[in-house]
Amino acid sequence: MLHNYRDEVWTSERAVLFSPLIKNVLLHRNPHKTGIPIGRILNDTRIIFWDPFKAINPHILIVGPTGSGKTETLLAILRRAHIIYNSTIIFVDIKGDIIKRLIERNIDHVLIDIPDTSLGSLEPYYTSSWLRLYQVFDSIVESYEIDDLRLQGVLFKILKKVYEKKDVPKWEDVFSEISEEEDLNGIIERILREIASLDRRDSGHYKIVKNKINVITLRSLSKEREELLRYAINMIFQDMINMTSRESPDDQVKTFLGLDEAWMLLSRGLSKRIINLMRLARGYGLSVALATQDFRDFGEHWDLIVENIGLLIIMSNPNRNFWREASDFLKIDNKLIEDLMILMKRGDAVIRILPDPRPIPISIDIND
Repeated sequence: MLHNYRDEVWTSERAVLFSPLIKNVLLHRNPHKTGIPIGRILNDTRIIFWDPFKAINPHILIVGPTGSGKTETLLAILRRAHIIYNSTIIFVDIKGDIIKRLIERNIDHVLIDIPDTSLGSLEPYYTSSWLRLYQVFDSIVESYEIDDLRLQGVLFKILKKVYEKKDVPKWEDVFSEISEEEDLNGIIERILREIASLDRRDSGHYKIVKNKINVITLRSLSKEREELLRYAINMIFQDMINMTSRESPDDQVKTFLGLDEAWMLLSRGLSKRIINLMRLARGYGLSVALATQDFRDFGEHWDLIVENIGLLIIMSNPNRNFWREASDFLKIDNKLIEDLMILMKRGDAVIRILPDPRPIPISIDIND
């Protein structure tokens, strides 16, 4: 059960670690008592809150190795956001870890299980048919790495004819067009038939239910079908961008998008799409929450992603090199690193809440 954090009694100011830096942070930082409860200060009873409505940036990044509790932390924070604000929650669950935990804890949710639930990528989703044509085309070319300009031309020609005939085409319309295409290459037909398997029931686009916890899971897709998985993720991201851009400009966060195992998305070349979504979302009421294993997962785009993060949560890690990399993003020294490695256990974390780069060590209740 979610604890009633509003009834907590805040104790007098006192240090919890040996580090003078931590003592200084806790003595001089003004505590917030509104927002989402993130966790208790280590060895203390005080609760640290984060208010996405007042934050410079509403996005969240959770970094930690396997077994550190990052998936549970992502789930706990977004569930609290749902309870406190009645927000719409959308999880993109690649391996099925999120849906497994929701079922185990009997937490009410809306299941979007691709392909049992159709991805519906042909259907214009918060956009025009003409723009959807380009979105589908770009996602296919990018996901399947089609560099041959002739193949790109054949693909675009087929899709263009389909969308010219119907505003909301189905895959049978695509295959009908394929049968009439004289210049068809077998590769294009194979790709389109593989993508069509994501719409097993051909029942239109999946539905996001507002003010509910929605889980778009790709657990049924083989992780060895790299291109197909990449296409599904690409289109889901495009859907989120479409949906967000149709909202009226709003600084109040209404929707939280949670991406577990974000390193799998980033390894598939989707970091630019994540950056675009985060930049757009800032003024349209969407908070993006990422959970990943290592800062290096972001590759060359790490600085662009981290600079868009308002709440940074760094989970317990016994690796000194990990903490040295973390020092690029929050103010910690070697002495503090040694203290943290001694004191922290699974479910503990160091957080940074902008605009203050100073760290706060906390313990997160990951089982509520």
